Amino acid sequence: MTVIDPRIARTPHAPGLFAALAPMDGVTDWVYRDLLTRMHGGDCGISLCVSEFVRVTRMTVVPKVILKHCPEVQTGGTTASGVPVFVQLLGGQPEPMATTAARCVAMGAPGVDINFGCPAKTVNKSDGGATILQFPHRLEAITAAVRKAVPDSTPVTVKIRLGWENADHVEDIARSIEQGGASWLTIHARTRMQGYRPPVDWSSIGRAREAVRMPVVANGDLNTVDAIEACQEISGCTAFMIGRGAMGRPRLFRQLRGHRDPQLDAAWLCEQLQEYAQRILEGGGTEAVALGRCKQWLRLAAPASDVYAGMFTTLKRSQDLASLLRGLRPEGIPSCSAGLALSPAP
Repeated sequence: MTVIDPRIARTPHAPGLFAALAPMDGVTDWVYRDLLTRMHGGDCGISLCVSEFVRVTRMTVVPKVILKHCPEVQTGGTTASGVPVFVQLLGGQPEPMATTAARCVAMGAPGVDINFGCPAKTVNKSDGGATILQFPHRLEAITAAVRKAVPDSTPVTVKIRLGWENADHVEDIARSIEQGGASWLTIHARTRMQGYRPPVDWSSIGRAREAVRMPVVANGDLNTVDAIEACQEISGCTAFMIGRGAMGRPRLFRQLRGHRDPQLDAAWLCEQLQEYAQRILEGGGTEAVALGRCKQWLRLAAPASDVYAGMFTTLKRSQDLASLLRGLRPEGIPSCSAGLALSPAP
């Protein structure tokens, strides 16, 4: 991708490049968001973060639950390095979604994102996430209720998949969400039934983009600069959201803006994981939580390289945090010993 304007766009409407960090339940907690946005003295390249989803059922979510998922609302709605964090809500009933959104904004959230994309069976069986893609009128009603509940100046965004079983109705889905008043739409390029199996379908994102006037943000298998360039060509999108790709390549946001950082650096990733675990503990998390989250990061980083895959294979068997942290020392992994940059930036 040729970087024409490397400025950080905070919204897809703004000048520059919009490259957001995707919400991933069980992964992108506030510690992870803070760690990634602090990289290189805050010059991380990330436009925006979205919290793990806040589950909304029949009642307005209480403040302590919102704070658990997005403590940044107490600090101006941004990470310590100044990157905005939207609160993501997941639910199927317009009224409690609306009242919870209003509470989030009153507490300091700079924006609200609605999750119509989660493919988890437990979520879908409880009338949340991607299951609502089967009912475009409900997409519109929930989006409209949230839009009405918060100030006009507050972005209300929506994240979806291409559809439930197929992408045949992605244009109708996008139009329903636009009719509900969404500020922009992010589309993961798979269906719910597909889960995370290949291939991604960036062309169907392009169909949705052409069907609406609001910005459409592409998501799904955006793991390298080359992949994002290909997605841009196929979908026509110029705004992107990166999720699992950032687990193996946290510097990808910077690389998109022309920084010549290493593509893969095992020693550096080991250091990030050690700091991540320590920060979780300092924030009141248990060793079990830190252990599980580190393993999750390694699992999602594994596809980036054989070295990372080997790290995960070795360390996933760790029974306690101390043994995992010992394995993350550079001398513990041969490929980390020299701080090897496995694939230099072009």
